[in-house]
Amino acid sequence: MMQGMAAGFGAALGGGLVPNFAQAAPLSNSAPKRIIFFLQNQGFDPYTAIPKGLKEDASLDSFEFEEPIKALEPLKHRMHIINGLHGLHTSPSHSAFFGALGGYRGGIGSPPRGPTIDHVISQHLPETILPHLCIGMDSLPNMRSRPTLATLSATGPGKPIFMHSDPQALYQSLFGSISTGEVRERYEARSKVLQSVEGIAVQNSRRLPANEKERYSSYTDGFREMNGLRGRLADISDHLKKFAPEYGE
Repeated sequence: MMQGMAAGFGAALGGGLVPNFAQAAPLSNSAPKRIIFFLQNQGFDPYTAIPKGLKEDASLDSFEFEEPIKALEPLKHRMHIINGLHGLHTSPSHSAFFGALGGYRGGIGSPPRGPTIDHVISQHLPETILPHLCIGMDSLPNMRSRPTLATLSATGPGKPIFMHSDPQALYQSLFGSISTGEVRERYEARSKVLQSVEGIAVQNSRRLPANEKERYSSYTDGFREMNGLRGRLADISDHLKKFAPEYGE
């Protein structure tokens, strides 16, 4: 299900950050652009993300993809692959967390010290309904026990971006407006709760002192963004149906 959702929202891959690795054929200026950052916390062999036999800058057309990225092969004429991003440049001893994409020292329990590159780039691409989607993957029990995490991406100092880890919860958030049966019922019930919570949060924030109001605003902004996204997705439900993966366990 995770692969289907990622494909549904990120299938249109455009130009890369810099043309210094594996490149697709030039695209027209009107082509939508999507940039996907894939990070693994440990045990990742970077060569599994490099097309077989590719050792320098070249077109992807004549290369076969390794098994871990085989699903991207039909899109290779529309994408660039840039390899080598690593948290070692900011935290040589252990996981860098926000520092890996932020370019600063990071560690477990440390809040972000600034924006991360994925967020900054999303602000410079053409505006879309969903400019930034973070998906975390682990064993299914772990994903269900921690449906959201904030460890890698941020919009600024102390402002993390949450990753969606529970595939069923993510499906309901993205495709609940076009679903039927139990999925639709859960989506509508959750939407009502989120709208109520947003109203309460905004009302309570008015009574806070100025120094507390700024910190509290990250919560009210979060609810406003979630509710706004649900409304925007509902407005394009007919188009969204073309990309919805089959719902299942």
